Amino acid sequence: MNKSYGHLNILLVDDNEDDIVMVKKVFSGMGTRHHLETILNARAALDYLHCRGDYAGRKAVLPDLLLLDINMPSMDGFSLLRVLKASPALRKIPVIMLTTSCAQDDIVRSYENGAASFITKPDSFEGFKNLLDRFGDYWLSVSALPQ
Repeated sequence: MNKSYGHLNILLVDDNEDDIVMVKKVFSGMGTRHHLETILNARAALDYLHCRGDYAGRKAVLPDLLLLDINMPSMDGFSLLRVLKASPALRKIPVIMLTTSCAQDDIVRSYENGAASFITKPDSFEGFKNLLDRFGDYWLSVSALPQ
């Protein structure tokens, strides 16, 4: 784990509850201290990040990492990514696209809009476990994150 972190705050924005359950299960088995918050859509994520609406009483702490699905109703992940990267208060949050897509157009579009990484979701629990183990090795041990 990155030595500057005693505790890592991760925000997962995804409307697929099965994927949320898998991510939670895998993260709970990782040997890092973290808090994983899940939000089911992009508009609610903006409320969460700005501490408004249902999250008005939330302590204003930004996540260290944001895991973002592309395909969501109402506002897709690309739209949320653009809003985040246009905001001086939110643009420093590393956004990792975590999606079922492996389309080159989606990969290019993600990076063009400021994503820090693009990860295609595996289709099994074991695949998620292997992926998030490698994710943890990189984002929690190798990469330095803004504070």
